[in-house]
Amino acid sequence: MNSDETRVAVLGALNLIYSPLMADDLAMVAQVAEGVELGEDDLVELAEADRRDFFSGSERPVWICPAIEYAGGAANDEFFTRSDWAVRERVVRDVLSESQEIWLLWRFGSLMETFIEKRLPKNAAVVRLQERIDDLSIHLPESRLAERRSERGEQTNSLATCYELAEDMYGELVSQERVAQRDAIEVLERLPLPTRYFGVS
Repeated sequence: MNSDETRVAVLGALNLIYSPLMADDLAMVAQVAEGVELGEDDLVELAEADRRDFFSGSERPVWICPAIEYAGGAANDEFFTRSDWAVRERVVRDVLSESQEIWLLWRFGSLMETFIEKRLPKNAAVVRLQERIDDLSIHLPESRLAERRSERGEQTNSLATCYELAEDMYGELVSQERVAQRDAIEVLERLPLPTRYFGVS
C-alpha cells in the first residue's frame, strides 16, 4: 500500500469515529475497519507529512491535523483529527472529556458489532477494541445498566446494551457541554488558517 492509499485509509478511520483519536486507537480502528496495519510511528510520520505539504502550498480537500486545546488553541499532537471537522469536534482539554469518551464507547461498540456481524477472524486489533470498550464502560452507571438489562431480559450486559446506553448518555452530556463551551469555541472558530488547522504556535 502506497502513502496515498494509507492516507485515505487513515482519513476513513478518523471519519468513522468522528472524534480526536490517539495514535494507538487510530491504528486499531484502521486495522479493524479498513484492514490496514499501521504502527504509531507511521501515523506520526503521515501527520507530519500532511503538515509539511500544507505549508509548502499543496492543495487537498482535507488534511490530517492535531486536536486543538480548548484554552488558547494550541495543538495537541497526541490526538489526530481532520481539517474538515467542525472546531468543536476537534477540541480537547489535555485529554478527552467525559462526553467524548462516552462517544468513543458508542462508536467503538458500533464498530465491534459490525465486526461480529461480518464473522471475521479475531486479531490483535479486535482484542484491543474489546479492551477499550471495557475500559470506557466505566462511565456507564450500574443503575442505568441494570434498568436496560431488565428491559431486555438480560442477566449480563450485552454489547448492544452498553453502546445504546452510551448513545443516550452522550446526547444528555454533550448538550450541556456545548452550552458551557460556546464562547471559547467561537473564539477558536475565528482563528485564521493555518492556525485553525494546526494550532497556535
